[in-house]
Amino acid sequence: MDRGWLFAERRRRLERKIALYREPLSRAEIERIQVERFNRVWAYCLTRVPFYQSWRKEHGLPTGISRPSDLRHFPTLDKELLISRSAEVFASGSTKRAYSTGGSTGQPTRFPRGRGESTDRWANNYLGRAWRGVRPFEPQILLWGHSHLFGDGIRSRIARLQRDAADRLVNITRLNAYDLSDPALRGHYEAIRSRHPVLLVGYTSAIFKVARFIERNGLDLGDMSQLRAVILTAETASDADIAMIERVFGTQAVIEYGAAETGLVAMSRAQARPIHVIWDSFICLIDEDNSLAVTTLDDRLFPLVNYSIGDRVEPTDAVDGNAFEFRSVLGRRQEIVQVASAHGTLDLSPILPVHILKTHPGIVGVQFRQERPDALHIYLQADHELDLEAVSLYFARELRKDHPDLRADSIAFHQVADQTRTRAGKHALFVS
Repeated sequence: MDRGWLFAERRRRLERKIALYREPLSRAEIERIQVERFNRVWAYCLTRVPFYQSWRKEHGLPTGISRPSDLRHFPTLDKELLISRSAEVFASGSTKRAYSTGGSTGQPTRFPRGRGESTDRWANNYLGRAWRGVRPFEPQILLWGHSHLFGDGIRSRIARLQRDAADRLVNITRLNAYDLSDPALRGHYEAIRSRHPVLLVGYTSAIFKVARFIERNGLDLGDMSQLRAVILTAETASDADIAMIERVFGTQAVIEYGAAETGLVAMSRAQARPIHVIWDSFICLIDEDNSLAVTTLDDRLFPLVNYSIGDRVEPTDAVDGNAFEFRSVLGRRQEIVQVASAHGTLDLSPILPVHILKTHPGIVGVQFRQERPDALHIYLQADHELDLEAVSLYFARELRKDHPDLRADSIAFHQVADQTRTRAGKHALFVS
């Protein structure tokens, strides 16, 4: 199908962005562009956004900045503050059109969204893909989840049909990242082998599991010369993850970093590391403990100014806190679970246990309580009464595929009717 007529404005925006990044610019040139773009955004905030009009008065903020590091003197925004002042936040926009965050278990935080904002988000996504020679509408496979967000009933069926139609239009094949059983992994392998994608995109843990399944079973992918990149997103990627994925698929891994409320913030370029900030769309400031605050520079109904995204990063080139590259995204400080192994303690990203447990029938929510480094309690919410001994055996079997030295007796499972919420009303991934 000839899709050249689709998204004409988006494609023009993408071409301008590709041209901007074609030749390397000096730090001084980049920071000049960032300052110019921020001051334009901030002028809009002070004239059109009620929250920022109040915010400026409360904190005596200036009408502009002369360097990106000046933003370190602005008070930090975070989700809890924006939730507490949601009436002001949404005073300039409808609550029906919003970005929503929430992670695997959380109640979403909402941010106003303008009608035209998807254009810049799309251009940022395809800027990174263009660095690997991928053009819009070339065949892609997306290993993703979120089908649970559609709910049940007729509205769910309509939403699924709409998404399926949209996927076909842009040449995306979507595979279920929540089902990583051996039969599902076999199906994912066969889809990748038969559909000849130029791009494979998905959760790091899901793509890693597919790669490991292919390698352990000695499966032949056939001619994969058309595959230009494997994009790892939504989760941290270790050097071991990257090495396995590149070995199996025979192409370079790419790390994407972003959030629901920002869109894509940074992406690999020549190789998996470092991860390059999309600097004409974001200022990324790093504080003393490597926590990241993001300021948006594109046209948005509700810009984010010195917004604490909740992650820590390892910058490679920060000057006065302004980073253009990250070696890695370290994740949230609190988001590590520890279990005992035959040789000590294993530090795990909680994403892997969440994904394992969500493939077990009926489990809809997962929370963790770390009692000691060798004592992890996992609280499960499900749509029926669980056999916790069976869950424990299943979980240990799946986790040992990655961590064979696991001591399963360091993990205790509990079923709960509802999950603990934070004071802001969100489901907490960790409970005390």
